Amino acid sequence: MSGELPKIVNKSLFTTYVEKKNAEEEALKIKNRIDQIRQEREKILKKIQSEDQKAEQIYKHRLELQLKKEEKIRQKVEAPTPFSLSVSRAQRETLKKIKSEMLLRKKTEVKEFRDWHRHDLQETRFQRSMDHETFRNKVIQGKLEEKQANQNTLNKLKDRRNKIRYEVEVEKDKIMKEKIDYEQQIRELEQLEQFELSNLQYTIQRQNQTKEKVNLAQSLPPKEFEAKFVNGQGKSQQNQESS
Repeated sequence: MSGELPKIVNKSLFTTYVEKKNAEEEALKIKNRIDQIRQEREKILKKIQSEDQKAEQIYKHRLELQLKKEEKIRQKVEAPTPFSLSVSRAQRETLKKIKSEMLLRKKTEVKEFRDWHRHDLQETRFQRSMDHETFRNKVIQGKLEEKQANQNTLNKLKDRRNKIRYEVEVEKDKIMKEKIDYEQQIRELEQLEQFELSNLQYTIQRQNQTKEKVNLAQSLPPKEFEAKFVNGQGKSQQNQESS
């Protein structure tokens, strides 16, 4: 097993697996939130573009007709939809399979030992039908064989337990590494989420400015509007938005 992975002494495979799945789910939650933030920002950007086009149309119309007043334009802006945290519960079939296999191995070992013991008892009963000396020798031999067989069985059980323990530790280390990777991914996604939230906030501010631009296009004389937006700040803003 890799020496770089933290050793888990007091944690079971189940606990490690659950922690890894929780980290995986948390990363998925953040990804979903980031996607929703981006979608919301795209909606607002489209509304900004629409608002800006309307302001330009109003300005050109008033400049052409030299009207003093125009009807105010009200735009309904949809409120940001609440973020939907669609979290799917992780399936634990892999863990159930591991536990089922371990239980099956234990049952198999017990059955093998009982079968062997039953067979040994049958042999012992058979030996009793023989004469005393032969029976005594057979008993001695049987005890030696039984002792050796028990030792062999214990050795096999020990080997199997060690193998299972090793497989569990390998699986535990693998799951822990995946958990650590997800935790690192969570940290990176949280930073990205903050960045996307800042972009969303800035985009909302731009939307408010564009609304104000529409209002000014309706209320200011065309020349004042032209001096404020077309030849000055407005043109700079449009360049920034197009970039």
